[in-house]
Amino acid sequence: METQKLIKFSTILLLTLVVSTAQELICSSCKQVNDISGKFCSNCGEPLEDEYNAWKIEHNERQIYDHKFITGRVDPPRLFTIPTAGVLGSKDISLMGGGAFGVAVQQSFLGTIGMGLGNIAEVEFSTVGLINNISHGSPSVSTSAFKIQIIPENLFGWRFSPQLAVAIRSSADWKGVTSDSKALSANSDFYIYNEFTQRKECALNAIGYSTRFTVMYGVATLPLGPLRIHSGLTLTDIRIKDMTVDYVWLEDNNAPKEKQKNLIGGFAGFEIEYNPQTKLMVEVKTDSKHEYNLETKEIELSHTYVAIGGVRFFFTKWLSIDTGVLYQSNYTGIADSQIKLGLNLFLPTGSLPDYIKSAVKPKHQES
Repeated sequence: METQKLIKFSTILLLTLVVSTAQELICSSCKQVNDISGKFCSNCGEPLEDEYNAWKIEHNERQIYDHKFITGRVDPPRLFTIPTAGVLGSKDISLMGGGAFGVAVQQSFLGTIGMGLGNIAEVEFSTVGLINNISHGSPSVSTSAFKIQIIPENLFGWRFSPQLAVAIRSSADWKGVTSDSKALSANSDFYIYNEFTQRKECALNAIGYSTRFTVMYGVATLPLGPLRIHSGLTLTDIRIKDMTVDYVWLEDNNAPKEKQKNLIGGFAGFEIEYNPQTKLMVEVKTDSKHEYNLETKEIELSHTYVAIGGVRFFFTKWLSIDTGVLYQSNYTGIADSQIKLGLNLFLPTGSLPDYIKSAVKPKHQES
């Protein structure tokens, strides 16, 4: 906390020094540059009262802007996991990381880095988790994404003007998923199969497969005062190949050919401004699920439903934390629910240079 206060104080001090270097008055009659302490123009002798009052107003406005720049907020273009129709500012960078933590199953650490492009699009590199029934936790997959706004905010000038964006996300390469003994022994279906199978040499020992996917989605955001509603549709192309099943004494070498399946899903959520530092967030989405079928001896692809509810708290304009409770439809009870944690860091690499330039040259000095 002390480090945070020191950083905030140092930033305010730096901006104050930058603004203080622009303490000059320009005579409106002859355009002569005068010192701020002078009451009359050093060139034509005209009084500088009006120029000083204009500088004073600009100085006060700049102080208000400085305070807002330091303590204001930058909202990530998503809720917990679902996207919104917003995009990052041009050349601005966002860093996000976190995961879900529970008693029984834990997700891998998931991270995201994104950059805004021209205030209309953004590119993103991230890791996402795979939901399956053969490994303990959710294996992470590297992905890349591109999102572009079709309808930006306030395009039509309406009070409740909607936003619309489309995007595509794809896994970088084939991801290998291998079962572990802890997950198989904890799964009742696998336990019963191994315990009561008539041929002990066919007891299931390990499962492995490779997968990749591409997701296309469209998302709309509707602002209603302190309430913002987000919803969208997804089309997911999932590929599965190289599945092998190892038994205790035998090995099944008849790996099936590559399988492909399209899944149509969706998501929805809303956020409510609770106070200047906190917003409430709720989201529900469909997610793809990989499950090994003991009868068909194949990986089956289907949907599961994920719901998250919680808050986003802003420490500063650039730093916020997301925390809430995650629950999936394939859980057996509330004891399986997990705590969702995420950290959002915003780097205004695009807007900061413009801010510095405007701080050095106040508006009333511009021709």
